Amino acid sequence: MDRTDRFLNNRAPKKLVAVFLLLLLLSFCAAYFTSGKCADVIVREQIRSELAIAGGGKFTDYPDEKDISAGEVLMSRYSIDRDISPQLMKSYRSVRRAIFFPVFGLLAALSAIWLIISVRELMAIYRDLESLRNECVKAADNSENAAITLYGEDLGSVHRISDAVEMLVDRLNNTKFSLTSEQRYLRVFLTDLSHQIKTSLAVVRLNTDMLTELDDLSEERREKLSDEIQLNLDSMERLVIEAIKFAKLDADAVEYNMADSDLSAVCALAIKRISPLLRKKNITVSTELPENITMLCDKNWLCEAVENILKNSADHSGCTKITAEVADDPVMTKIVLSDNGRGIPQEDIPKLFERFSSKSGDISMYSSGLGMSISRKIVRAHGGDILVYSEPDKGTRFEFAFLK
Repeated sequence: MDRTDRFLNNRAPKKLVAVFLLLLLLSFCAAYFTSGKCADVIVREQIRSELAIAGGGKFTDYPDEKDISAGEVLMSRYSIDRDISPQLMKSYRSVRRAIFFPVFGLLAALSAIWLIISVRELMAIYRDLESLRNECVKAADNSENAAITLYGEDLGSVHRISDAVEMLVDRLNNTKFSLTSEQRYLRVFLTDLSHQIKTSLAVVRLNTDMLTELDDLSEERREKLSDEIQLNLDSMERLVIEAIKFAKLDADAVEYNMADSDLSAVCALAIKRISPLLRKKNITVSTELPENITMLCDKNWLCEAVENILKNSADHSGCTKITAEVADDPVMTKIVLSDNGRGIPQEDIPKLFERFSSKSGDISMYSSGLGMSISRKIVRAHGGDILVYSEPDKGTRFEFAFLK
């Protein structure tokens, strides 16, 4: 009952009733006009027949003109001839009524049939739309278990609307899943980041307490504690800077300044930046950097990606030599970074680019912190990817592959 009330309160049924009443009015006018014309023709033929009979002719469908003329002569005393107005005849009204009511009834019946068919079709469309609306409400309340039925005929508007709603619900489900994943990802990221910072803060706090509370510390011990504080502060600073970079890259908030750049120059700059660390760890660098191999890229960000890979090799591979190469062929352009370190077990390679995938002192992993994740995001933003080839005790090879 409630659905019927809502149906009747819509404008469409009211418009149908208004159109039906207009059709009845038009039917009345058409029947009135048609009955008048037909009555004129019928009564006029009756006058001709009666004149012919009065003139001595026979009752027939096609009276003779001579008989009609003779009848007109006889009836002239009564001012009756073939041109007399049919409306003056007594039979005119009955003839017109006999024609008007069937014609009007037929037209009214056709209008009523049209109304019934239209209302039934409209009610069917309305039922489908109401069912679709209920499914949309359920989908809004619980999109995970939402199911949208395809209503109506295959090429009908309701079917197309149902299909569009189903597509919209699927996209909403995907968006909700993505948001849930992003929330879970952000929660884990913040947990890992806070853990890393807390570790350094604990060392800083402990060393600060020792410096302030212990008066009998030797100068050498004080310098060592101060160096540890400075080291952990530097570590926290790098971690925060890398976290900001990673967040910007992950949110696609980085504006790359793309220009044709020499990849050999990019690698040379990255090696120059990290050279103090390489000298400290007694790592030699061998380069094969031919000139004139260029690519459309952001030189500074791509240099950051190369530097992060070199830093991870220096920190975690136990290598004594790193090789940097730039290669070009008709299919792709590559930057290749290799080391002669301990290598990476195959089961650990998929974890390389996970953020905070290892701790600084953990030698079973190759990556630590956010550097590897940042490198992969930068390379992928340039339309490439990082490929890893490694064998335990034989070293590791990283390839930045950019398809042309």
